[in-house]
Amino acid sequence: MKYTRDEFFNAFGNKTWISPFEKIVILADKEKKLIEIFEKHPRGMATASWVTYHYPKASSLIINAISEGSQSFFKVKEGKCDLELKAGFSAAGIEEVRINKDTVDITYAGLGGGGVGAVLNRGLAEGVRSIEILDYGGGGGLSKAILSFDLKQKIVVGVDDTDTKEEGATWSLANEIAYTIEKEKLADYLRHTLVQLYPRNPHKTQNCVSTALTFGVIPKNFLMFKDRIYELFNKHTLSKETGLVMLPGIGISKEIKNYSYKTKTSLMSLDEAIDFSKKIKNLEVLMDKWGLIGAIAALGYSEDPKEAVRL
Repeated sequence: MKYTRDEFFNAFGNKTWISPFEKIVILADKEKKLIEIFEKHPRGMATASWVTYHYPKASSLIINAISEGSQSFFKVKEGKCDLELKAGFSAAGIEEVRINKDTVDITYAGLGGGGVGAVLNRGLAEGVRSIEILDYGGGGGLSKAILSFDLKQKIVVGVDDTDTKEEGATWSLANEIAYTIEKEKLADYLRHTLVQLYPRNPHKTQNCVSTALTFGVIPKNFLMFKDRIYELFNKHTLSKETGLVMLPGIGISKEIKNYSYKTKTSLMSLDEAIDFSKKIKNLEVLMDKWGLIGAIAALGYSEDPKEAVRL
C-alpha cells in the first residue's frame, strides 16, 4: 500500500504508540553515489543512539552513523543489501537506497519496536513525500517500507571574522542567519559547528573560533540561497575583515582537512588561504578578507563537531 505523507498521517497518525520523527532531510551526491540522512527524533527523544548503533550492524550500505542528542546523521552508499536483522543485536536497518532525478527512495526495515521506528515513526516525519508499506509488523513482527524524499544538495558554509573587539560574535550571528535562511524556506539548516583555530594568532578578536554551517538545498534554489547568504552576512557583519566561503557536495577532501588542521595548529597567512582557495574544486569564495583563513578551515571540521573544538 502506498500513501502520500498526508494520507499516511490520516491512516496512522491517531495511534498513540506511534511517535513521529520531527524531520528527515536527505542529501544526495549523484556523482559519488552517496547520500546523507539527517534526522530529528520524536519529541526530542534520544533514540538517535539506538539507531546509530543498530543500523550499521544490520546494513552494509551504511558507511558512518553518529548521534548528537536527539539527532542522528548517516552517510550511506547507493545500492541494495541483505539486512542481517537479529532481535536485540541488529534489529533495524536500511536495505536499499535509490537516487533518482529529483527524489531519493530508501527502504527501511526492522523487528518489533525497531520496525515501528524504522517505518511508521519515520513515515510521519516532515520531509517524507510518500511511503509504500511492504510489511507491517509492530509488536513482535517485521516492518518494511520504501520512503521517498526530495533530493537535496549538501552545502557547507564557512565564515569567520564578523565581530570586532567591541561588539559581536561570529558563531552567534552565523546561527541566527542560518535560522533565518530556514525560516525563509530557502534551505534546511542542519548543523552548526564551532571550529577552534590557532589560539596564539595575534590577529584574533578573542577566542579564535570560526563557524561552519551545513544546509540541505533543493538544487533549483541554489542561486537564491547563495545570494541570500551573502546578502545577510554582508549586511550584518560588524567587521571589514569577514571571510565567507561555500562548498557543495558530500565529503570533505583530504586537502581541506589538512589545511584545517594546519590552521588549528599554526599561524596561516591570508596569501596562503587565497592560493589554497584557488586549488579546491567547487569552492566558492564570497568574501575574501582576513577571515578567509578561518572560513576555509571551518569546512574541514564541519562533519566532526567534537574534534572541531579541540586543539
